[in-house]
Amino acid sequence: MTSNISSPKKITLLLSFFLLAITNHVAAQISIAPTALFFDQQNRFSSLTVSNGGQQAQEISVSTMFGYTTSKDGEIVIANDSAMAKKKSIADWIKVFPKNFTLQPQQQQTVRFVVRPPNNVSAGGYWSRVQVKSNPVSPPIESVEEGEVGAQVNIVVKQVLTAHFRAREASTGITLNSVNFSQDDSSNTGKFAVSMEQTGNAPFVGSMTLSVKNSDGQKVYQTATTNSVYTTLTRTFTMDLSDIPPGNYTLSGTIRSERRDINQNKLLQIEPVSFQKQFTVK
Repeated sequence: MTSNISSPKKITLLLSFFLLAITNHVAAQISIAPTALFFDQQNRFSSLTVSNGGQQAQEISVSTMFGYTTSKDGEIVIANDSAMAKKKSIADWIKVFPKNFTLQPQQQQTVRFVVRPPNNVSAGGYWSRVQVKSNPVSPPIESVEEGEVGAQVNIVVKQVLTAHFRAREASTGITLNSVNFSQDDSSNTGKFAVSMEQTGNAPFVGSMTLSVKNSDGQKVYQTATTNSVYTTLTRTFTMDLSDIPPGNYTLSGTIRSERRDINQNKLLQIEPVSFQKQFTVK
C-alpha cells in the first residue's frame, strides 16, 4: 500500500530549500555600496547608496552596533565584548540620515553618515558595524476560501558593512603566529590554518592569497580572500585532495593591504607579509 502523504522530514527539507531560495532572491534585490565606510578627523562625513533592483517595495532600516570578526575553534565569529567596545566602538558617535525609509522597485536612496568623536580621542583606529535591514512591503493576505490554504512569508535580510574612524597617527601591522596543515582521510581533504594578530593601534583591512605547488613546481591549488584582523584571527582553508597524489607540497601565502572593493588610499598600508609551509599528503 502506498501513501501520497509526505513525511515530516521531506516537508522540512523542501521548506528549507524554499526559504533559502527566497532569501537569496531578496538579498540579490537589495544592494549597498560602498562595502566599507572610512572617516578621520578631517573627513567626518560619508554616505552609502541602497538600491532596490527587485519588483517589490522594501522597508529599509539602518543601524549601528559594535562587533568585530575573530575566530573560535577554527571558525569565523563576531565578537562583541564590552571592554573592547568601551575602547574602540564608534557606534554611538555615528548619526544616520535617514535611518528608516521605504524603497520602491528600481529606486535607490543615499544614506548619509556623520561621525562626532569626543575631543580627547586617542590616536588609533575605531570602528562600528553598520547593518542595513530590508523587509519586503507585503500586501494584506486576501480572504481564503474554505478548503484552501493561504500563506505569507516575509523574509528579513540583514547586510552588514564596517565603518572605520582613524584618529591622528593610526597604524596597523600583521604578525603571523603559525601555519598548520592537517589531513582528514574520511573526507579526503586537507585543511590549512593560518593564525595571525594585529600589531598596530588600528585594524588591518586587506586580503590574503594562498597557493600550493607540488615538488615539480606545478600549482595544484590557489585561493584569495578578503582579510580583516582586529585582534587575533585564525583563517582556515580546505583543499580537496581527491586528485592530489601523495607527496611533498609547498604552501605559499601573502597578506597585503589591498582589496578589490576598496580604494587603495582608504587602506592603512603595510609591507606584504609572505609565508611558506612545507607539508606532506599521505
